[in-house]
Amino acid sequence: MKLLTLSKEIREGKIGDDQLVECLDIQHNQVQLNAMSQIAKKKLCNEKIIKKLKHISQFRDPKVNKLFGIDTLGHYSIAVLRVLNTSESIKQYELLMSELDDFDKGIVERITEGIS
Repeated sequence: MKLLTLSKEIREGKIGDDQLVECLDIQHNQVQLNAMSQIAKKKLCNEKIIKKLKHISQFRDPKVNKLFGIDTLGHYSIAVLRVLNTSESIKQYELLMSELDDFDKGIVERITEGIS
């Protein structure tokens, strides 16, 4: 399946939960963004999802992982951890936020408000 078609199917909710989690491994910004959006919307959370979101959180290079303006996949994944609102996702969110500077923290907080 073409990546843009997959991205559209994710956005439209046509992808099952297990497949949605696997889409986090596809190295395509729009596929990962839409998968994270659906995961947040459905409040899907388990150890595997948290691990994948934590991994994606390292992708904060705006030249490579840019989504919109200064927002990156890494910022978005940290925000999704907060939105999932489980004890483990909050723990990872707080840990990752503690590693960020004030500028990046502000980006994550703004994204969090937008998807909450």
